Amino acid sequence: MENQKSPLIKFYLFFFLLIVFLPIFQFTFKPFKVRGLEGAFILNVMPKLTISSWVNTNFQDSTSTYLTHNTPFRGELVRLRNQLDYSLFDKINTILTLGKENYLFDPSYIKSRSGDDLLLPEVLAQKIEKIRKAKTVLDKLNVPILFCFAPNKANYYPEFLPKETPLALIRNQTIIEKELTNLGISTLNFDAIFRKEKPSSSYSLIPKYGAHWSTFGAFLASRKLFQSIDSITNKKHIEINLVALETKGKAKFSDCDYLASLNLLKRWESPSLAYPEVSFNVINKPNLLIISDSFFWNFYDLNIPQNTFSLESEMWYYNKSKYNINKEKIGECKILSIDDLKNRDVIIILSADPSLLDVGFGIFEQISNLNGH
Repeated sequence: MENQKSPLIKFYLFFFLLIVFLPIFQFTFKPFKVRGLEGAFILNVMPKLTISSWVNTNFQDSTSTYLTHNTPFRGELVRLRNQLDYSLFDKINTILTLGKENYLFDPSYIKSRSGDDLLLPEVLAQKIEKIRKAKTVLDKLNVPILFCFAPNKANYYPEFLPKETPLALIRNQTIIEKELTNLGISTLNFDAIFRKEKPSSSYSLIPKYGAHWSTFGAFLASRKLFQSIDSITNKKHIEINLVALETKGKAKFSDCDYLASLNLLKRWESPSLAYPEVSFNVINKPNLLIISDSFFWNFYDLNIPQNTFSLESEMWYYNKSKYNINKEKIGECKILSIDDLKNRDVIIILSADPSLLDVGFGIFEQISNLNGH
């Protein structure tokens, strides 16, 4: 009987030692190439030991966090868990919302659709007053504003939301657009335009697994953008022409950026998407200041700023970091001056619905403080 148990005991002992020492071996020598986790998260680094960090326990806490997030094979085990949760329970372990037919949504866009993120009336009134003062400053400089509303994926694909969510008549987008119009500020509502174009468009304007407009959607948006710039300035600037259109099942650029955060064993396949090849007829390159959230990056993918904006043009990402027309970071947005504004042909603000909670990303408040300078 003991002879029969001996091989089984040895097997369990070997298996136990493998579980214990294989992670240590991988952590030390890294012989196996592992995928790790994808998505947006902060990489932890091993903290430095000091007397003060030991006494206040920061070192112990930081070391514990570091070891937890850098445990060998952690990424593979998380992927296995995520795959089992999805395959067995239709559950995704991410902040995203899983819609019908596996469409992915950011829940903040659904809240904007239903009007559940409405600004308080007193907060909105303060913001509108800052916008009015900012316009007064810009009017003296003869610099117009173009406020662009980015498309809302929940509005574009309401049929794929996990549950029926009616489009609220009163929401931040509709209120702010009306107030801007009353102030004489030009607006460009890509959300309404995309919903109108959807039935007739042969290609998706917002990707199934993406956060923003598709590359093809960004191409159409760029044409509308320059039409508005021409109308505001009474000057012809750029013609963007479609040279060729390539359809691919494999997504490019950021057209499937939601998929990374799912961290599944098997990556979902993207539906066919359209990728335009464009040419530019340059008449006048406008000097633009763009304050935008992440929707603007798609224009760089199409080489639009590189070929159509003047060298002086800048994109201020969330009004925090400055980028030139070649997508090179050139500094931080710190103290605003009149020199940042004057000689601009147009100041463009591009904002997704959730970003309207901080309408203008603080630029209106900064400009209004320049009044009298």
